[in-house]
Amino acid sequence: MLPLILARTRILYKFVLLPILWSYGISSQASEIFEYNRSLRSLGMGGAYISVVESQDAPLVNPAALAFVSEINWEMINLGGGINGLDIYNTVSNFKAITSAADYSQYFGKRIWVNAFGRTSVVMPGFGMAGFEDFKTSFAMHNPAYPQFSMDFINDYGLNIAGATTIGDRSGFGLAVKRINRWGGTEEIGLGIISSGNGSQIMEQFKNKGVGYGVDAAFMTKLPVSSDTRLAIVWQDVGDTRFSKTEGPSAPPAIENNLQIGLGTAVDWPGIDFAAAMEVRHIMNSSYSFAQKVHLGGEVSLPLLKLRGGLSQGYPTYGVGFSFLFFDFDLAYYFTELGAYPGQTPENRIQLGMSMGLSLDADFKFYSKDGKKRKLKQRR
Repeated sequence: MLPLILARTRILYKFVLLPILWSYGISSQASEIFEYNRSLRSLGMGGAYISVVESQDAPLVNPAALAFVSEINWEMINLGGGINGLDIYNTVSNFKAITSAADYSQYFGKRIWVNAFGRTSVVMPGFGMAGFEDFKTSFAMHNPAYPQFSMDFINDYGLNIAGATTIGDRSGFGLAVKRINRWGGTEEIGLGIISSGNGSQIMEQFKNKGVGYGVDAAFMTKLPVSSDTRLAIVWQDVGDTRFSKTEGPSAPPAIENNLQIGLGTAVDWPGIDFAAAMEVRHIMNSSYSFAQKVHLGGEVSLPLLKLRGGLSQGYPTYGVGFSFLFFDFDLAYYFTELGAYPGQTPENRIQLGMSMGLSLDADFKFYSKDGKKRKLKQRR
């Protein structure tokens, strides 16, 4: 079964996706694609996730998956963070003591990116809710004559409430409503403020805060070829999620709608599981090249250990997960494109996370199988 899955994936990528990537790869101009609430499992699998989503992530990623959930899952805590890996390491390792304004020249053309997140969720058949907080910031120095730092800062925290219903015995439709509080934007910060070393003074430059309400809609179906092969269509932030100003001179930037389509398959064998998925995101946004929207990946799940890999925006991704009792530890290493097309301005990133949760089956017993902690038990 696994060779067949891999063969089909390779054929689709070689003869369908690659020609499209080449033909559309230089057709638009864009910067980094903003995304939030992407799990470390997804990042390790090349970003492909909506068709093989785990139940605890369904309220945030694909509410239609709740129609197939048969367990009760409480993810009590999920914490993590990341940096732009080797890029920030090289910057810090080459650091020289700053004794004058001229010493800041070592930072020109270098970018630092930092992320931190926390989530919790409760999921049961047909219903789920999740609370989250996500923090992202990046800054780079420019203008040697009058040095300034261009800094992006976004802090979101909110709540998703999702529900789903079955359509026949193979399909499901789901909706999620969300409330998000957002703080931040993009600011030019002078060298004097940065050199003061006062973090609160830097944060005072970001005064825009707001609250927004959004909707996600999703459909997922099991294809006739196999009950383990699923097609998913998810439209996050339908019509864009815009924020009403609560503080500052203007509202924070809106979250653009994200139409996604994904195809995934899974094989469950005694002692080992396989999953493979492909996905296209931001379908309606013409600002990004098609190559930036394509994601492919897979996962091999062993007792206590999960190995992941894939392609995201044309770059390889790697991931590993380790389970111990009720704890999961995940690591993802990947690239994101900061330019207009893959290969122009890649930035490597590494993220690490820890989560703790409980899963109960229909008889309210802890659900496990073959020594593996099972987080997604679906109705067949």
